[in-house]
Amino acid sequence: MENKSTLTEAAYRHIFEGIVTGKYRVGQTLSIDKLSATLNMSKTPIREALVELEGEGLVYRRSRYYNVMYLSKEDVIDLYETRIILEAEAARLSSLRATDQQIEDMRSTLKVINDLTNQENPDPLLLTEMNGKFHWLIASSCGNKTIAKYCTDIRLRLKAVRTSLFTSMDRREDEIREHEHIFKAIEKRDADEAVKRMLQHERNVMKFVDRVVLPELF
Repeated sequence: MENKSTLTEAAYRHIFEGIVTGKYRVGQTLSIDKLSATLNMSKTPIREALVELEGEGLVYRRSRYYNVMYLSKEDVIDLYETRIILEAEAARLSSLRATDQQIEDMRSTLKVINDLTNQENPDPLLLTEMNGKFHWLIASSCGNKTIAKYCTDIRLRLKAVRTSLFTSMDRREDEIREHEHIFKAIEKRDADEAVKRMLQHERNVMKFVDRVVLPELF
């Protein structure tokens, strides 16, 4: 018998992948009873998964029901334009303020990402989480709690879009190379280079999203 955390993770993954692939459309009501029957599990892990997804801004609650959060094409573009500014400043400040341990944590996270990417069939959701961790490490080491909070909030709201990035082999390889450039600039304490590399990275992501991801989602 699987424990509750394993069941909750299975429910989370099912619903999340349904949102990413379009199986569950924006605004659609998610029935706990139907999900329970589909996944052959009790309602408790379903509710726990939905609460987690609500915290990430992917669903919202209306009375006793949950609905898939509506995020328009314009919303996605607005969020990415804001993200570019915040992530660049986070990288600049991180290069000046990150501790040696925080830099080592970034290095370790990049190694995990590289190892995952080199697998035969890397898990897009796991890659999204680890890439998100790398960006979180930069934001959390910048010494500005407000920037860190907004970077995290935007990253969570874009999670479904960001996961689509890692279904592309070309984009996965670009992510590794661009992240390495960002990390090296922070490690060298080169603020100008850190800003430059982060801006290049985020603009490349936005171009890919606009060219490849958005036409599939909308």
